[in-house]
Amino acid sequence: MNRNSIPTLVGVFSSLLIIWLLHGFLVVDDCIEQGGVFNHTTSQCVLKDGAIYESSIATLVIVLYFFIGFIVSFLVSTLIRKIFKIEQSNIPNKPL
Repeated sequence: MNRNSIPTLVGVFSSLLIIWLLHGFLVVDDCIEQGGVFNHTTSQCVLKDGAIYESSIATLVIVLYFFIGFIVSFLVSTLIRKIFKIEQSNIPNKPL
C-alpha cells in the first residue's frame, strides 16, 4: 500500500464511524422519542399501534451524512498528513 493512501483510508473509515454514530443519535433517537421501536433489519420505526413512522428529517439527514462524510474525511486525512509529515504526491499520469 502506498504511504500516500493511508491518510485517505483512515479519513474514510473515521467518517463512516462518525456517520454511524450520528445515525444512531438522530434517526433512532427520533424514533424512540415518538414512542416507537427502531427495527434495524428493515431500518424502519414501528410505533406501538403497528404503524410505520416516517421521520420528517429523513431527507435532511441523508444530505447531512453526505457533507459530514466529506468534511470529516478531509479533516482527518489532512491532520494525519500534517502530524506524520506525509507529502501528497502530484505525479501526473505518464502516457502509454
